[in-house]
Amino acid sequence: MKLLSVLAIASCLSFNFVNAIPVFDKRQIGGNSTRAAGNRPATAEEVESLKYYMTLAGNAYCSTVIPGGKWDCGNCDRTKNMEIVKLFTTPKHDTNAMVVRDDERKRIISVFRGSVSTANFQADMDNVLINYPGAQGTRVHRGFWNSYNEVSDQIVAVVKQQVEQYPDYSLYSTGHSLGGCTSTLHALDLHQQGFNVTLYSNASPRIGNRAFAEYASKAGFPYYRLTNKRDIFVDYPYRILGFIHGGEEYWIQSNNQIVVCPNGLETNDCYNSGFGIENVNDHLQ
Repeated sequence: MKLLSVLAIASCLSFNFVNAIPVFDKRQIGGNSTRAAGNRPATAEEVESLKYYMTLAGNAYCSTVIPGGKWDCGNCDRTKNMEIVKLFTTPKHDTNAMVVRDDERKRIISVFRGSVSTANFQADMDNVLINYPGAQGTRVHRGFWNSYNEVSDQIVAVVKQQVEQYPDYSLYSTGHSLGGCTSTLHALDLHQQGFNVTLYSNASPRIGNRAFAEYASKAGFPYYRLTNKRDIFVDYPYRILGFIHGGEEYWIQSNNQIVVCPNGLETNDCYNSGFGIENVNDHLQ
């Protein structure tokens, strides 16, 4: 079986930790991290939100969902109550995304798929830093930017239409891996156009330079970034190349407990404090 097929199947059906994240005693941080100023364990409510958005991001890998348009996959029983409003697949960079609506929770959610195709992996490897139009001095990964930019006008138009139709609903953006990057750029796009949005980015590589990470972290909307154990792709592209993470990090440790590091630039207290070999399995689970 080809590697791309293995990754696609694993991404669609795994994500076992969405079932296994425990509720903690608030007194303990646990795992292989030491308590640093501002660090804390995730609350039960936060864990449930992480499960919710990680499940959506995982289901986006299933071809029955995108482009099939049906909740027919391993974890689709958890999302079958949601309305799939619109699906997107672009011709050049194969950016796959969808807008879904959760009428029970009154949420409009943009969901971006991660890497499956050759075009996706080519975008992942195109790690040249280019100017980002959002703020002076900010630069972003060219492949991630091109992948989002190809779908930006279409998906924002659908989100606007949904907001007009459901003005009391809240806006969210989420995705896994490459989808974590494009969902971040999407959240910033919506924010710059005056929308209130909340971002749940899962297993995202680094997107831009220090100025971009600072800009995204201080933009004024909730920016939650989930990392899992020793996921190799969280450490890509390398900091030595000028890339750095932003956001409030939720790091799943080796014992499945979650440490929360405060919003801002990445520190050495969450993912960067981990021991062991970085690996692909932690990206897919």
